[in-house]
Amino acid sequence: MTLLVLATAGCTDSGSRAYTVPGKVCGVAVDSDLLSPFLPDGQKLTQRAYNAGQESPRCRLSVDGKLVVYLSGDVVPAETDPIKVQDRALVRLGHPASADIGDSARVADNGALAVAACTYEGRQRKFVALVQLQEKTPAKTSERRDALRSFLGSYFPRAMAKQGCKQAS
Repeated sequence: MTLLVLATAGCTDSGSRAYTVPGKVCGVAVDSDLLSPFLPDGQKLTQRAYNAGQESPRCRLSVDGKLVVYLSGDVVPAETDPIKVQDRALVRLGHPASADIGDSARVADNGALAVAACTYEGRQRKFVALVQLQEKTPAKTSERRDALRSFLGSYFPRAMAKQGCKQAS
């Protein structure tokens, strides 16, 4: 009897997702189908939103207490080149390549960054969004990069609007 209980206990949670992939991440509407590839199997998904300053919202997604996705958005001075500023970080994320998102973007093996000029509180600024993966999910790098490109393309304009940064015409 004990052997049967142990055998079934080991099989019930293996390879399944007991949580629902959200349609909103820390207040920003997302396409759950585009977020889903980054989220591993597990029991519970938690979101933690916080600010690194008024113009710098952050969001952490954890599954079963382990950080899996980190999102940030920053409003920066118009003369700042976020791609240049984040060059080393992008290289650490693995082989960054240009992507057609916003005014400029890079998609790497484990993260992506996009930038666009905008008007924020009546001034010309830039909005920068970063998606950083803490796990290699999906496992295949080419699939992960494609998923990052798709997710950031959808998430970026929504995060920019939520921050109150209006796209420059």
